[in-house]
Order: sequence, then C-alpha cells, then structure tokens
Amino acid sequence: MPAGPAAVSDSTSPADDTDGELADDAAAADADKSDLSDSSDEAADAADSDGADDNDGDESDADDDEDKPAVTKPARGKGPAPLTKAEKRAAARVAANRAARRKRVGQAIAGTVIVLLAIGGAFAGVWYFGDRAEQQKTECKKPDQSSYPPLLGGFDKRLAEEPKTEAGKEQSVALRQVTTLIQGKCKTVKAGDTVVVNYIGLTYKDGKKFDSSWDHKQTFPVQVGMLEQNQQAQVIEGWDRGLVGLKVGSRVILDIPVKEAYNNAEGYPQGDLRFYVDILDIQAADASGGLQIPGN
Repeated sequence: MPAGPAAVSDSTSPADDTDGELADDAAAADADKSDLSDSSDEAADAADSDGADDNDGDESDADDDEDKPAVTKPARGKGPAPLTKAEKRAAARVAANRAARRKRVGQAIAGTVIVLLAIGGAFAGVWYFGDRAEQQKTECKKPDQSSYPPLLGGFDKRLAEEPKTEAGKEQSVALRQVTTLIQGKCKTVKAGDTVVVNYIGLTYKDGKKFDSSWDHKQTFPVQVGMLEQNQQAQVIEGWDRGLVGLKVGSRVILDIPVKEAYNNAEGYPQGDLRFYVDILDIQAADASGGLQIPGN
C-alpha cells in the first residue's frame, strides 16, 4: 500500500530512536558547557568585584592616613647619659694619670733648665773670675815692661807701628774734621785732661811731613780742652778742641783749617794741616804750665 504523508510523519524506526538519543546527549553536553561558561563568567565577575573593592579599600585607607595628623617622635636628650659609678672611677683614674704625667714632664723640663743654668753659670763664673778678671788686670793698664811706644794693656797692636800717611783729598779744609782709624776702649778724654800722644804732622795739601814724635821716639804730653774752660790753650785750637771726647787707645786723623792751626804765622807750617794722632794715655795735669806747640 502506498504510504502517504501522514503515514510518513507518524511512523518511527529504531534508527530514528537512536538518532534522537544522540541528539538529546549532545544537547545535554551543550547545556553542561553553557553552565561551566556561566560559572566562569560569574567567578570572573566576582574576582573583578573583589579587586575593585580592594582598590577602593586601599584608596580609602590612604585617604584616612592623609587625614590623620603626623605622629612626632619625642626628641632625644642632648646631654650624655649619666655615668655609672664605675665609669666615674675610671674617668677619675684617667685624669689622675694625665695630671701625674704632666707633672713628671714639667719636673723633667725644670730639671733640664736647672742643669743648663748651672752649666751656664759655671762657664760664666770661669769667664768672669778667670779670663775677664785677667783681662781687667791688664786692660788699659801700664805694662810691666816699657817699650816705645808705651801701650796700655788691651791696645790694638797697630798702635805699635808708625802709621802710613797721605795728603788730604780736598782742596782745603773748611771745618775741623776728626776721622777715627782705630777706636779705643779706655777712658774718654775730658776738658782739662793731659793726654799722652804719638803724632805725625803734615801739610794738608801736599802731605809733606813737618814733625813727628815717632822720629824722636818720645811721646808728647799735652793738656787739652783749655779753651772750653775759658783758659789759655797750650796747643793750637784744632788740637785743644779736636782731642776732647776721644777715647784712650784711639788713632785718628785730625784735619785742621788754617784758622785753627798756626794761621800762617811766620816760622810755622803754613795753610791747612793734617795730623795723625795716637792717644796713648791720660795723665795728671802738668803743673809747670806753658804753651806747648807740636812742631817746635
């Protein structure tokens, strides 16, 4: 019998049942997958929600921290902590040791200074009571032996030799001038003293010698500074004034203008004069008096 459309839709076969079961299993599997997907999405949403909540919480905590006032720690004390008794005793021992060391150093320095002073004093004593005492016995004193010229103790040895002379370098002598060749160290000649001298007299311009005690080998004693005492001079003015203030033991050149020399008097050296004078000693004043002129 031919099959119609109704017969086709109503009829079922084992194959059709099997296909139906497979289709149902596939639909169930798809449903399970859909359920898993929905569960994953829900878990992700929950995580996102928790993270957002955490961030919100952190921001809220930060805001709360900013709103809180800053906590200031109490400042530490500036002074050191009090020392214990043991530390105090240790510090006292250190200070005592330092003081003792300073004392020992000071004592050592003082001892050294004392020793040096003692040595220096010993040398000074030897010099003062030895060499200096011996020097004082002879210095500026007359020697035991007499020779020409008679030199006092401590004199420059050049005074024992006649000086080399020369003429003046200028055209003339305007003012009296004293040039020291050897500086003496004995008494100073004062006005009214009688000095013992060696001398050589020259004419200033040409250096020609006109008199010398060296030639006679006899010293010349003369009182000087008489004009200063308003008395009659015993020698020419250049000598009378020029020798005052010099020291015994000196050798000088005495340049004298004509007006303080012989002033062109007849029979005497003419013009400006030059004298080499050694001051050998000071004597008591000559009681005989009288005018003494070098060259006569």
